[in-house]
Amino acid sequence: MSLVLNGRRILRLTLVTLHVMVGIIVAWLALTPRVGRVVSTRPMVIWSRLLCRILGVRLVVHGTPHSGTTLFVANHISWLDIYCIAAVCPTHFLAKSEVAAWPLFGWLSRRVGTAFIRRGGDNGAGEAAEQLTWRLRQRSRIVIFPEGTSTTGETVRRFYPRLLQSAIHVCCPVQAIALRYPKGTGINPVVPFVGDDDLLGHLWRLTGERRTIAELTFCEPLQAGGQSRNSLALQTHAQISAVLQPADAATAAPPWRHRQASGHQH
Repeated sequence: MSLVLNGRRILRLTLVTLHVMVGIIVAWLALTPRVGRVVSTRPMVIWSRLLCRILGVRLVVHGTPHSGTTLFVANHISWLDIYCIAAVCPTHFLAKSEVAAWPLFGWLSRRVGTAFIRRGGDNGAGEAAEQLTWRLRQRSRIVIFPEGTSTTGETVRRFYPRLLQSAIHVCCPVQAIALRYPKGTGINPVVPFVGDDDLLGHLWRLTGERRTIAELTFCEPLQAGGQSRNSLALQTHAQISAVLQPADAATAAPPWRHRQASGHQH
């Protein structure tokens, strides 16, 4: 059994390495960043679909991604989230600045037009919101992970609403994406990328899985016009919670809801 498992890992890691090398060549030749222009998402879609296939990820999609300018809001479990979403929904992403420093993946992320947010800075969220607003005004689509960190996927953490202000500025739809990696009757424990986990160690474990199922549910789009960012955060949080925790969603409200009632902006 261990021989088969290690053989699967070595084969997949070899294919991932070759796939990343091809991605670097394509990104270098075809995705040169230009000032004032948004990078095309088409190469990212094709590359992500192939990466999921190499890793044995089966994509199960419910609902339909909104077409046109859209701010997507998703719960965050793993670095794999980005490629699962990109494989079925042409879009750009907002990621933490640490991702930009990852070997190869970081360079590719920058090359395909990923926006980055500085955590812990005096105005990291403000700078990110400005980037999002500019991109949305260029008729782009972009995904944010408003929990601010990855989780095990068992619960949905508080959504930080500040980045949702960009959709209000542009008056574009906001669509929630509920991500889940099921295994048996529970959640696949191998997929979450949390805490001090390192990318190579996580990739080694992930490539040992015979098959990984990724469920993506595109919820009903919300119109940002006339709403507050707190209201949008509450509604998208509730939509995702209803998909991931249907038994609890009807009775459990986010622990920060009482603070929103006062109209306080975070």
